[in-house]
Order: sequence, then structure tokens, then C-alpha cells
Amino acid sequence: MAEAAVGFLLQTLGSLVQHEASLLRGFRTNINEIRRELQSMRSFLKDADRRERSDDDDGARTWVEQVREATYKVEDIIDMYMWQIAKQHTGGGLIRRALYNTLLLPKHYCYKRQIASKLQAIKSEIHEISERRQRYGFHEEGQTSKMKNDVEHWQRSGEYLHFIPDEDIVGIDEYKDILIGELTDERPERVVVAVVGMGGLGKTTLVTKVYDSLEVKNHFECHAWITVSQSYKVDELMRNMIKELYKSNKEAVPDSINKMEGGHLVQAVIEYLQNKRYVIVLDDVWETIDWNHIRVAFPNDGCGSRIMLTTRISDVALSFQAENILYLEPLGEDNAWLLFCNRAFSNKSCPPELEPYAKSLVQKCDGLPLAIVTIGGLMLTKEKSSLEWRKVENSLSWQLSNNKKLGGMKNILLLSFDDLPYNLKYCFLYFGLFPEDWQILDRKLIMLWVAEGFIEEREGHTLEEVAEDYIKELTCRSMLQIIEDDFAPVRWVRMHDVLRELAISIGHEQNFCSTHDRKEEIWTDKARYLSMRNSIVNIQSSSTCHHRSLMLFQIEIPSLSLCSISSTYKLLSVLVLSNSSIESVPDELVELFNLRLLDLSRTNVEELPKSIGRHQNLQTLDIHDTKIKILPKGVGKLKKLRHMLISSGVQAPDGIFNLNCLQSLGYIGINSDTARKAGNLTQLRILGIENVKRNHGKELSASLQKMKALLILTVSVISEEEILDLDAVSSPPAHLKHLELNGRLERLPPWIGSLQNLAHLVLQRSHLKEEPLSSLEALPNLMSLSLTMAYVGEELCFRHGCFLKLKALAIYEIPKLNLIKIENGSMTCIETLHLIKCPELKRIPEGMQYLTTLQELFLVGMSEELIQRIKDGGERVNLLHFPFIGYFNTRNEFVENIHIQAAIGEEEEKEKESI
Repeated sequence: MAEAAVGFLLQTLGSLVQHEASLLRGFRTNINEIRRELQSMRSFLKDADRRERSDDDDGARTWVEQVREATYKVEDIIDMYMWQIAKQHTGGGLIRRALYNTLLLPKHYCYKRQIASKLQAIKSEIHEISERRQRYGFHEEGQTSKMKNDVEHWQRSGEYLHFIPDEDIVGIDEYKDILIGELTDERPERVVVAVVGMGGLGKTTLVTKVYDSLEVKNHFECHAWITVSQSYKVDELMRNMIKELYKSNKEAVPDSINKMEGGHLVQAVIEYLQNKRYVIVLDDVWETIDWNHIRVAFPNDGCGSRIMLTTRISDVALSFQAENILYLEPLGEDNAWLLFCNRAFSNKSCPPELEPYAKSLVQKCDGLPLAIVTIGGLMLTKEKSSLEWRKVENSLSWQLSNNKKLGGMKNILLLSFDDLPYNLKYCFLYFGLFPEDWQILDRKLIMLWVAEGFIEEREGHTLEEVAEDYIKELTCRSMLQIIEDDFAPVRWVRMHDVLRELAISIGHEQNFCSTHDRKEEIWTDKARYLSMRNSIVNIQSSSTCHHRSLMLFQIEIPSLSLCSISSTYKLLSVLVLSNSSIESVPDELVELFNLRLLDLSRTNVEELPKSIGRHQNLQTLDIHDTKIKILPKGVGKLKKLRHMLISSGVQAPDGIFNLNCLQSLGYIGINSDTARKAGNLTQLRILGIENVKRNHGKELSASLQKMKALLILTVSVISEEEILDLDAVSSPPAHLKHLELNGRLERLPPWIGSLQNLAHLVLQRSHLKEEPLSSLEALPNLMSLSLTMAYVGEELCFRHGCFLKLKALAIYEIPKLNLIKIENGSMTCIETLHLIKCPELKRIPEGMQYLTTLQELFLVGMSEELIQRIKDGGERVNLLHFPFIGYFNTRNEFVENIHIQAAIGEEEEKEKESI
């Protein structure tokens, strides 16, 4: 973590020197010297971080802690100075500025001298720390053999899953059969097969069972298993492969192999494999290897050879041009329980009195086999008493940090953490602040990361776009999980429970984060980032400058305690009070000059303080689902504001339309004047507007044309009878991905058909007289379509060759609809279909049999006649291939899952009996 702390500070100092040069006059030399010293240490820090965790390297641990603490000191000194500057210059008008020039200026110069003295002292301290690194023998990144040995040790330790008896391994039979089929089919060409999944899912275990199976052993002439180190080299890869090939056939390895290099090694591999059917396993591949560079070593001579790789990173599989990629999923509830019982109990059966604790432990493992096996092995050694098991269940985070029996699991997962770039390490650890099983909107997570300063600046990209890449990278590495909404551009992000426990464990060790879920907790630690949930909180701290974030989830906060935040936590960048008991925002919060994100969502707050405009660094203001109805004029002074999340019906001041950094705004009510002024917000990516009238159409259309960066747009009319008229848009935002129009339309706006990037479309209460599909069917990237009271006609037809990327379709409350036609070759990717409250629809859509990709059919409040036809088997030919048909009543209560296969089976049995 010292590497991450130093990297983060260097990023911060670089940005500060670039953007705040005038404020650093007198300090610049010291700051640049500190930057150079830290930069010179940085290449040694990755090795030092690894050695810090070694049980027998106290020196490394002490040195890393000194680096980290010195880094934090620099950050605190700089931030305190910037806080002092902001405090002196913010607000007060002419009188305050006059007082500053006459009375406070000498004090300011005195303070600058103190800062300069502190920077000089910390510069000397950092230099001394840097000098001491030589006595510990740290290696520069890429030069350490110990690092490689440590990695390979823990890669091998992951293989202990291989040695679990076959009868104890659960949940892999289906995967095993698929892989054996891929390896032994009749395709003559060389095929690459990849198995992808997070660490601990059992990729290596699965592939081992496949590799060792008789079907595979007998099918191939040559076999080789190579574990690829994180610091692999092509020569080393080829040399190990040749040795494995010789050994697998019980042949002596030629001595010349150890002396070969480069092309000679590749040629040796080619000669050995030529005209033979071979299978090569590359296990635990971490980097996107240049496949084009090494593929020549694997002959493609029509013998049906196979290459199989395992990786945590999906991009690695793609870089190998894998023809078949198998994504491993966590174990289901039943298999997870079975695996745990196999490991934790000698008789493989859980005593009833331990079941509540055992099931809680299994639930925390979230289907991760490595976690289940490791914790099961730990519990096997524990006394079979409720008291003992409750202790472990209540202290899993502590156990990860301190119990050596869990060290194997922790170190295997640490491989993924150690491999992260420094900026992603902070993003990963940040999840330790969220409650267990917490799902957070990706957009909200991005706002938090940006506010914390975790996101590096990248030319040509916004910080939010870079943060999106961070999420993709962590997801690609199987360290985050994404949950998508079928009908909206909404993605929820969550972290596997075991990885979250790892984040908490590392975060506590490194003074990065502190999380609390107990009553009457008093914080006295040095953590930079704090969170608390489900408690009555007494906010106290022994430090006034360590803390950067304070997240209080679903708690009761005494007014006095809330007022003390500004004095106790002076340097907060993020303050989250979501779902808490607060009803007002104290004026004292204005003293948090460094505040970049303020989240008051889902509270009973009725108004913002008039002094809100003094938060000159505020980037995100979240007040959705509050009782706020009017925003103070001061909001228009928040020049750095990037995201404003507002509840429906809030009146915004005119000044808001001069905030040129604003990227997200919604929902706001508009009038003719604000509809015109909205065009000033050319950087908007997300916009939600309401209370729209027909006579706003021209001004609003003109404004929308100026928003070239717009990705998500929601427009709602003021009343049921009002007409939504956006026909005047002649040049719509070309990058628009989500469009929701809520209101009566005389016709579909003609420009909708030109939205080449549109992925999600919602038409609500449109009451169109003309059938809308003909205007939408040419949209090339439409993935979801939701029609709610959108059409007053009787028929809808999905024509051949149209809606080819549509995955989700919802048809809601179209009262006269009695026929849906689906032509063969339409909706070829559809996965989900909702039919809701269409009372005249007595039959399922014609052509349902063509929807071979459909996975779910939801019927809500549909006619009894339609439901009965399905149950009686009258629609069985059209519905035979559907895995799930859910039936809900008019109150949207789930009634039953209609099993077509079961119904057919019963009918066939009756026919047999009658014969």
C-alpha cells in the first residue's frame, strides 16, 4: 500500500503544481524535491509492499509504514494549507477582504512560514527514509527473484483445491462435461479454450479434473501443463513447455534445452508438436500475452490440437483469440452448503444447533469455493459448540487478518490486489467502506471516486470516463460484479463478500479505512476514510486532519454531533449522510472548504443553508428523495459542480444554468425561460426535466441541439393532457444512449429514427394513434424498448430483419391491443419479454416460436383466457423452449412459474394411461 499512497500523492502534487501554482509560491522548490525523492523510491515500493506481509521481515514492515506515514503527512500539510487559504478568501464581501488586507495578512505570512518549515522537515524525513531502503535490499520492480518466488509459491498454494477428494468437489460436473466436449470434439483445427473467473472460483481445480480425465488423456498424444508467472518471459514459457512435453511422455529432457534462447526454443517446440494431437494448459495467465508472437510455436496442422488457459481477466482470454470462453459462476446455495459440510464436518453433516452459524458463514462466502473450502477447513478444527462458532461468525474480518489457517486464502486473493495499478488499489479498498451486500449505482460510485481524487487525469477524457474504465478493469479482473437493468442504462456494482472482507482487512492494517457497525462507537483511529451503519453515532476524533471521508448509513445523528463535523473533520472531501435521521443541515458545514461530495439523499432535510454557495470545491450534490422543494440562489455559485441529483418537483435558481462543469442534472422543473437557458449546459451527459408544456417545445428543442455530449435524456410533461412537442429538434445529440419521453405525443418525433447509438427507449403515456414500431425498427443498436400506454391501436408487428439487437421488450397497459405478430428473423437476440395489463390480448404473440434466445416471459395482470391457454397446453408448440414463464396477478404479486415441460409431461402420461 505504500506504493499506492506514494502514487496517489504524486498524482495529487502534480495536479496541484499544474492548477494551483500561484498558491504554492514559496513552497514549490520543497514540493518538487519531495516529488523527486518519492519518485525515486517508487520503483522499490512494490517489492517492499510484498515483503511487508512476510512474517519474518519486520524491517520491511517498519520501512513501508514509515513511507506511508510520511506520505500522509505531506498530504495533510498541503491540504491544511489549502484549507487555510480557502477559509481566509471565501465569502464576506468587501469588508472581509479589507479586514484580511489589514489584519489577517501578517498572520497569513506567518502561517506560510510554518508550512514551509513543515515541508522542509518532512523533506528531510523522506530523504532519510529513502536512504534506509538500501539496508533492506529492496529490488526495483521487475528485478526481484523473491517477488517471483512468492508469486509462484502462492500460485502453487492455490492448487491445494486439486487434492480435495473427487467426491467432495461439487458444482463442476456441468462445466467439466462442457470442457471435455470442447477438447475432444471432431474439429481438426487448433482451438483455444479459456476459463475465466475471479480468484478462488476453482478455475484451476476444474481444468485439472478435465486435464486428468481419461477422455482427455486418451484423446491426445502430447500433454503439457504450464503455470504462467506474473512476470513471465517468452523464453521461460517455451523452455518450461518443452520440459513438460518430454516429461509427460516419460522422455529424457535434452540438456541443450537449458542453453537455447529465442527462436531456437520456439523451433524446438514446433518440432516436438509437429503432426501430433496435443493439449497445452496455460494456467493462471495474468497479462494479455502477444498471442501473435507465440502462436507460431503451436502447429495448426489439422490434428485437432487444443490450448486451454485459465485467467482472472477476460481481456486475457480475448487476447488469445479464444474460440470458446467459459465464464465460471459462484456456486449456488445448495452446492455451497454441500461443499462446506464436506469440509467442516468429518461425517459431512452439520449438527442442527450449528446450522444458523454455518449457514451465515457459507452466505458470507458468496459461493466462492476457495472461501468455502478454507473456512470449512478452519471450522473443522473448532470445537463443535454454538459459542465457538458464533465467535468465528462474528469476527470474519479479524480472522482474515490474524488466523494463519486462513492465510492461504488471503494470500491467493492478495495476488489479484498486488497486481493492480496503484490507483485501482485505492478504488478496490474503498469498497470496504460500504455495508455488506451493498449495491451501488456505477454513476454514484464514479462520483465518489472522482471526489476522493482517485482518478488520474487523461488527455481527451473526462474524469468520469476514466473512472468508467476503472470499473471495467476491476470487473475484467473479476474483482467487481456488475448487475445490469434490462430496461435502463443502470448498472449496479457490488463486491464479493470475501473480497470485501479482504478490502476491510487491508484497509485496517494500512490505516486506509475504518468501518463500524456497533452502537455508541467512538472513533479515535488514524484511518483516512470512515463509515458507520445502523448505529447512534457519537462523532469524535483525536485527529483533525487525517480523515478525508465520512459515510454514515442509516443512522441516528444527534444535532450537536452533526454540528461538530466541521471542527472535527476539517479536511473532509466526502460526506455521506444518506438514509440518516437528519432533518436540517447546520450552517457550520460551510466550514468544510475541501468538501467535494455532499450526499443528503433519502433524508428528511427540507432546505439547504443559504451559505451553500461557499462550498467552492463541491463537485456532487445529491439531494434526491429529500423534502427540499426550492434550491437557494447560492447553488448557482458552485462553479465546480459536476453532478446535481434532485428529487422531482424541485425549483432550481437561474444561476444553475451558468454552471459550465455540470454533467448530470435531474430532475428539474422548467418554464419557457429556463428551457431556453438550459442550452448553456453544453457539457451535460445526463439530463432529467419535467413540468414541460407544449409551448416550451421550440426553446427546449433548441437547447437540446446544443448538448452534444448528452447520453441520457428524460423529459416529462406537466399533466396527463399536455402534449409533448419536440419535433423542432433538427440535430439531436448524436451520442444519446437512453431516451425516455413521458407524455402525450401527436406523433413520434422524426429525429428518433436517426439516433444511431440509442440503446434504451421508454415511451410512457404517449397515446400514439400511429403504430410506433415502423419508426423504431431501423434503430441499429436498440437493446431495450418499453412501451407504457404508448399506443391506442389494436396490433403490433415486429417485422423480419428488424430489432436485431433488442434484448428486452416490455409492453405495458395498451388497453385495445389484441394481436402481436413476430415475423421470423425479428428480435433475434431477445432475452426478456414483459406483457403487462393488456386485457384484450387473449393469445400469446404469433411467432413466439421464432424467439429461440428468449429466456424469460413475464405475464402480469393478463387475461385469464391467455393464462389458461398456456396451462392447458394450447400454446405449447410456441412456448416449448422457454426456460421460465412467470405469471403475476393484477396486483403484481407472483402467482406461479408456469412449467410448460411439466404440463406436457403430465398430458403425455394421461395419453399413455388412456391407451
